[in-house]
Amino acid sequence: MSDDPIESVASWFQMNSKPILLAVGGIAVAAAAVFVYRSSAASTREKASAALYEAQTPYVQGKLPEAQKALQQVATRYGSTASGQQASILLAQVLFEQNKADEGIKVLEKALGSASSDFKASLESLIAAGYEQKQDMTKAAEHFAKAAAAATFKADKYNYQASQARSLMSAGKSADAARIWEELAKLDGEPISQEASVRLGEIAAKK
Repeated sequence: MSDDPIESVASWFQMNSKPILLAVGGIAVAAAAVFVYRSSAASTREKASAALYEAQTPYVQGKLPEAQKALQQVATRYGSTASGQQASILLAQVLFEQNKADEGIKVLEKALGSASSDFKASLESLIAAGYEQKQDMTKAAEHFAKAAAAATFKADKYNYQASQARSLMSAGKSADAARIWEELAKLDGEPISQEASVRLGEIAAKK
């Protein structure tokens, strides 16, 4: 090999041109694949958003059976998107309004499987609402607890914990409810602390 560094580099590129081109080609293909995936994902999100907007129209108009069908289609087709998850939430509400609590709960439980962290607390709280409609306050309390655990913001967490405690009281589990209210009563400056103190007084009065 020549002692000339430029000539040496040129010779090396000539000898290794095929593997270099293959590597560059592989990078180009990977970059193209990422671009196509992102473009496809963006297109899917846009279609999901448009479908959700259209599906909400019969709900706003009070046409619940029609809204149920439209929202079910969006939830099924775009379940992995934010719009699809919102459609599941609205679908459950439509079902609850038609006194179809069991169906609404099933929709929400299915949505939980692919839900992002942003939606888990809302889905769990709606499942709890479904059990409240069924008068199963123990199950409602369980799901309010899950909603509190999944909550992103403290205010939401405290509200879900309060809902859990109310459900426990309705289920006749005052001791369990009192433990939650005691913790909430310690939150100075939080609006929920006042209700917690009142509820503790109610529980004490029944003993």
